[in-house]
Amino acid sequence: MIRLLFRKDCKGCLIRQAVILAGGKGTRLKNISSDLPKPMVPILGKPLLQHIIEQCAKYDFLDIHLLVSYKSEVIENFFGDGSQFCVSITYHREEAPRGTAGALLDIAPQLNEQFLVLYGDTYFDVELDQFFSFHHEKGGDASLFLHPNDHPCDSDLVEVDDWLKIIAIHGYPHDAQWRRNLVNAAIYIINKKALTGIYLDSDRPDIAKELFPLMIQLGKNLYGYLSTEYIKDMGTPERLSGVEKDIYSGKVELLKQTNSKRALFLDRDGVINREVGHLSSIEKFELINGVCAAIRKANQVGLLVVVVTNQPVIARGELSEFELQEIHNKMDTLLGKNGAYIDRLYYCPHHPDKGFEKEVDVLKIDCDCRKPKIGLFLQAVKELNISLQGSWIVGDRSADLLAGKRAGVGTILVETGFAGKDKIYNIEPDFIVDDLSSAVDLVLEHIK
Repeated sequence: MIRLLFRKDCKGCLIRQAVILAGGKGTRLKNISSDLPKPMVPILGKPLLQHIIEQCAKYDFLDIHLLVSYKSEVIENFFGDGSQFCVSITYHREEAPRGTAGALLDIAPQLNEQFLVLYGDTYFDVELDQFFSFHHEKGGDASLFLHPNDHPCDSDLVEVDDWLKIIAIHGYPHDAQWRRNLVNAAIYIINKKALTGIYLDSDRPDIAKELFPLMIQLGKNLYGYLSTEYIKDMGTPERLSGVEKDIYSGKVELLKQTNSKRALFLDRDGVINREVGHLSSIEKFELINGVCAAIRKANQVGLLVVVVTNQPVIARGELSEFELQEIHNKMDTLLGKNGAYIDRLYYCPHHPDKGFEKEVDVLKIDCDCRKPKIGLFLQAVKELNISLQGSWIVGDRSADLLAGKRAGVGTILVETGFAGKDKIYNIEPDFIVDDLSSAVDLVLEHIK
């Protein structure tokens, strides 16, 4: 182990610290990496690990602990003491495989009271300051960076409650038919104190699959930080190529939390899934043909795909919020199997009219979120830093169109679902198209 200087920031606190797991071989990238350790695979002419360290330095995570193994000398010779990258590097050489959790627990006594954990095979460009602030605000034992991705079927999925406390982590292959596309992005902040007394009965324990579930079981408080920023693991040549393409296209920069983003707002029923009246059964949920490909197109160019839907079935007592979540889990799963995802979903559970047999009194109100009011749009703007100018709404009802006009976004009526025939509001859309696929093509033409 090489230990470098002990430093403090200007406020007298220990300098921000990052642990980077950089022991991978990169077996699946062998044709590209020429037998380099995985973190040294080049992206745009420089090693992936350099990108990661530069991100750490940008957000003042200057005390870096590198856990190395395979061809560690290649990494150590390239980065040295870290001074040329404005950081201090401590190397921990793993002589025998210990698993990600085992390696982390081994060095825990040498770490600060809290530290950032990163993986050396993951490219990211995220606002680490905001993640750090979230962790402090929640005051939990650990915070996990969560996001939807285009391959949830082979990813660890995380379940959170309404306060973003993590309820469960579901490793792949998943044990249920339907799961929300909320992926563990493999960026963590951990409080060292929460690791005290942790014992993992495994030769090579994994952080996500063993350490975090055990912490939850022991009553530790883990929280999920939801983000739409760019994170991509580099496990395959296809993903490596995809990252470089996304950098060149500007998608990576566009998705930064601090950058104002364009959104594709979608109504749900009649736009994404077939209209069946008030959908109150998961068995009746069926995607409209072409929806997966359409949403995938939007994902690929960095358009945020945001669902804004009225769900009066909740207020009417025809469906519980748990059952509604299961329907949305089914939607996420079906989209994810086809490489598409919803960035965020907002729904209004209210309904002002009374007189239904099982109605929920507290939800029978005239709210600000039920379309054609724009409360759902404003919530998305606040949480995702969306610019309404340059954004669009795709809907099949007049309420969708009126809400879009009030919000100041472009309006597209699709001829699926109600096709605008409800005529509750006298409003003309900017465009009328056949379906969501045509709507996405139209939007992409306008934003070129």
